[in-house]
Amino acid sequence: MPSTRTAGRAVGALAALAFVGVAAAQYSDPRASLDLTTRIGVQFAVGFVINLLLGGALVALSPGYADDKLDQFSSDPGETIVWGLIVGIGVPIVLVILAFTIIGLVITIPGILILAGVGIVGSAVMVVVVGDVVTDGGAGGTTVLVGALVLALLTAIPFVGGLINWLVGLPGIGMVGHDLYRGWKN
Repeated sequence: MPSTRTAGRAVGALAALAFVGVAAAQYSDPRASLDLTTRIGVQFAVGFVINLLLGGALVALSPGYADDKLDQFSSDPGETIVWGLIVGIGVPIVLVILAFTIIGLVITIPGILILAGVGIVGSAVMVVVVGDVVTDGGAGGTTVLVGALVLALLTAIPFVGGLINWLVGLPGIGMVGHDLYRGWKN
C-alpha cells in the first residue's frame, strides 16, 4: 500500500514551489520608489536625448528632406494633421482588423514594421518642425536642440505628457506616411 506521507510531501513541495514561482513573478515598477520630481527629471532627460538623437540624425543624414518637411508643414499644416490622423490612427485600426485573418497576417506584420519606421522618422521630423516654429531658423543644429528641448518638456508633464507628445507627433507621421503613399502610388 502506498504511503500517504510521500504524497503529502510531494503536494507540500509543489505548493511551496508554486508559491515561490508566484512570488518571483510579481512585477515591481522600479519607478515606484522614485519621487515625482525624480521621475519627471528622468522622463525629461530620456525624452531630450531621444529627440536630440532623432532630430540630429535627420538633419545630419538628410537635410534636404528636413527642409522639405518644414516647407510642407508651413504651407499646409491642416493637411499634415489629417494625414497624421489617417496614418497614426486609421492604419493601425486597419492592420488590427486584417490580423484576424491568416492572409491578413502576411500584410499586418510588415505593415507594423513599416508603421514603426514611419513613426520614428515622423518623430524626427516633428523635432525639427517644433524647433523651427520656436526659432524660425530652418533645419539646423540649433533648431534640433530647441525642438528636442520643447518636446522633452512636453513629455515630462505628469499624466498627459505621453498623450501630448503623441498628438504633436501626428503631423510628422502624416507627412512621412503621405510621402510613402505617394511613392507607392507612383
